[in-house]
Amino acid sequence: MNNNIVFGINAVREAIKDVSRIQKVLIEKRLKKKDTKNLRDEIIDSGVSYSFVPSQKLYKYTKENHQGFVAILGEIQFSLLENIFDETQRQLFILLDGVTDVRNFGAIIRSATGLGASAIIVGQTGSAPLNDIAIKASAGGAFNIPIVRVAHLKDAIFFLQAHNILILGCTEKTDTLIGNVNFKQSLAIVMGNEHKGISKGVLNICDEHIKIPISDSLDSYNVSVATALVLYEAQRQNN
Repeated sequence: MNNNIVFGINAVREAIKDVSRIQKVLIEKRLKKKDTKNLRDEIIDSGVSYSFVPSQKLYKYTKENHQGFVAILGEIQFSLLENIFDETQRQLFILLDGVTDVRNFGAIIRSATGLGASAIIVGQTGSAPLNDIAIKASAGGAFNIPIVRVAHLKDAIFFLQAHNILILGCTEKTDTLIGNVNFKQSLAIVMGNEHKGISKGVLNICDEHIKIPISDSLDSYNVSVATALVLYEAQRQNN
């Protein structure tokens, strides 16, 4: 048996008591029994990342009776935002809204670690998994920076705003360049999906919008490059 997975109703129910250990739960699409539907609802409510998949995919992880559930355990535990937030010092958070490419995720982790970010925050669904590919792309950074997973990214934004953290949405739909932003304060920077950018709902609740200078010959930067550029500007202002 793969030591990085647990399967079956009772084992998965026990595993989700500590969601920080779980990379993702795979749930069979066609659940019929009441107890399996109850566990499905518990998984959704727990805040763990999950996907609905055909039964055949579950059997790729185990040939045993999985009962419709396989939980993939991660090498790295997720952190709780409440545990890493510190009002006594300047903090800089990176929030990823729908970044789905694992290599981009890993590269962002690498830059965030190297350029002094306090933590990376991702949503429960629609985000790249923190798998072995992402960890490798992070060049070890994933082991050296808190990574927080929240049920909804808006929850994290509202929490940070309630503690007077300014939320900056990085988007080309503004005239405010990053060089004109005061990074000498506690901030959270939202970076968007590789193709669509920041979702409208999240962009609307950001306190301010910022953009990175770019030549007319280019439409945009890769999200991992864009994150590094913003983080570099933050470090430059604080050195």
